[in-house]
Amino acid sequence: MNSANRPWPPLIVAEDVPRLVKWRDVLLTLLMWGFLAALLATEFELFFGHYLEQLGFGPFHTDANWPEFFERLMPFLLTAAVLASTLVIFSLRTLQRRHRALLLPQPVPLAVAEEARHAGLEEAALIAARDQRIAIVHIDADGRHRIEAPHA
Repeated sequence: MNSANRPWPPLIVAEDVPRLVKWRDVLLTLLMWGFLAALLATEFELFFGHYLEQLGFGPFHTDANWPEFFERLMPFLLTAAVLASTLVIFSLRTLQRRHRALLLPQPVPLAVAEEARHAGLEEAALIAARDQRIAIVHIDADGRHRIEAPHA
């Protein structure tokens, strides 16, 4: 099937996934879960070590050094706080601008003749295009507009 006959939008669909690709995906998924568990091992030990010791999984070092922990974490917490506060500030400003814009009166619509002149069209062609439910607009290299009706 060539690219001209493909339906829009172009979707990639895996109908027949090879067995090797499935095994690769399973292996990579398990490997990444293993990496995540290794990264979180210290946190698991810190928060669940007492319970794991009671279940007989061995001794764990569960004495937390909270001041050092928060000292190391502080740059990341500050960055997150700055990003969150910036998001809130800009969201409030956007809401304020939107509120002000909604209070403004609607602009006067362009006359058909003026809009046709801006688009480089004849008035009759613009009126006919407005009456169509679907219209295809071609913009030439020189900025001129050409409107055509789609074929049913």
